[in-house]
Amino acid sequence: MNNTNIIDHVIQRLVPKSIQGRLLIASLMSLPIFCGFLGLSLDRAFTNSLRTGEQAQLTLQAYALIAAAELEGGQLWLPEQLTETRLNQPSSGLFAAIYAKGKQHSVWRSNSALNDQLLTHWTSRGEQYGEALFGTINQANNTFFFLQYNVFWEDSSGTQHPFQFVIFESTQYIEEQIAAYRKNLWSWLSAIALAITLLQLLIMRWGLRPIREVSNDLKKIQSGRPSILEGSYPTELSELTDSINTLISNEAEQRNRYKNTLSDLAHSLKTPLSIMQGSLQSTEKIDQQELEQQIYRIDQIISHQLKRSVNAPSNPFSEAIPIEESCESVVSALKKVYREKPVEVKISIPPKLKFRGDKGDLLEIVGNLLDNAFKYGRGNVQVSGKPLSSNKIMITISDNGPGVDSEQYTQLLKRGERADTSQPGQGIGLSVVADIVSSYRGSIALARSPLGGLAVIVQI
Repeated sequence: MNNTNIIDHVIQRLVPKSIQGRLLIASLMSLPIFCGFLGLSLDRAFTNSLRTGEQAQLTLQAYALIAAAELEGGQLWLPEQLTETRLNQPSSGLFAAIYAKGKQHSVWRSNSALNDQLLTHWTSRGEQYGEALFGTINQANNTFFFLQYNVFWEDSSGTQHPFQFVIFESTQYIEEQIAAYRKNLWSWLSAIALAITLLQLLIMRWGLRPIREVSNDLKKIQSGRPSILEGSYPTELSELTDSINTLISNEAEQRNRYKNTLSDLAHSLKTPLSIMQGSLQSTEKIDQQELEQQIYRIDQIISHQLKRSVNAPSNPFSEAIPIEESCESVVSALKKVYREKPVEVKISIPPKLKFRGDKGDLLEIVGNLLDNAFKYGRGNVQVSGKPLSSNKIMITISDNGPGVDSEQYTQLLKRGERADTSQPGQGIGLSVVADIVSSYRGSIALARSPLGGLAVIVQI
């Protein structure tokens, strides 16, 4: 087994087969990533907000020191007690210093300034005047925010003296705020992620419940009750359940068809076999023509029953067959058969009207009906067709023959029944059509033709 096969095998073993399991694993993998990015974004936004607020606060402190300072004899003087109380309190975490250009040590520092090392080793971070420079600095394992503000101070003689105001504040308070915020943030995000996972699990169970219902209903069908899926299913599953019901129905129809075929075959063969038996047992000369006629009838019955026993019901995905073209081919063939009997055929079928099913079934329907119209008609036949709906069509074949009494309509659709025994035939043409139409969940009806004869109306 190569590496690719090993990886595929491992993936197949790790990935669950259930849809719910796959969705749950996908959620458990994606949710932490989403929460992680969300937490980092919120943490960064909060940290930047605190730094921006700290910069603004230190800027105000610098402005306050500048406003309180006075220049005398080239020296800056500030009051003993400043407005900001923390600058007056040692170890308050906020302290300030003023540096003169060219001097290393500060010319003034606040009473709160105890970090001599930081003030002593402070170096200017820039020489731009009138702009504030904000940042952080590490000193003796401590971190401080600083804001440096460079100004020119002009004395009474017009001489400008450059000074550098620097405000320092410990980052401890900000760091404690950030630590507390992060603790609350990740605690809440973890709780929200857990809640979303549980909620999504409930949603998945609710959303996949129809699939479980279909599975349970199929198990009930396997046990014999009911015969089809009868539940109310969502739109997304309706096409699937309809297809399953169609398969179940077709399978049941196929079983019934096999069963009925045996019964119909035995019943249909009884009459010709009786005739043959009687003819053989008769003391008179055997009628060879009668035997051949009965043998032909037996062959027709067996062929018909075998064909109908394996005939597949309508398939909505079958190729669309033009009805007009099929009718024209059948008429052309029948005119050769009945060449001694001139028949005028009028076909009124839209070219776009099509039959979705087996082409042999369509030819069987049209062929039997037109054959009867040619045989019993008096030279005038009409074929018409039209759509009844998006999935239903109607074909009507009429002739100008003697017609049939309405009381015989039902009887004519039975196998072996004929209205005119003077014409050759086996009496199974209309029954063949009825069986085919029934397999397509259609209907066949007989009526008086406008031409005066019989009209056969087929709806599929």
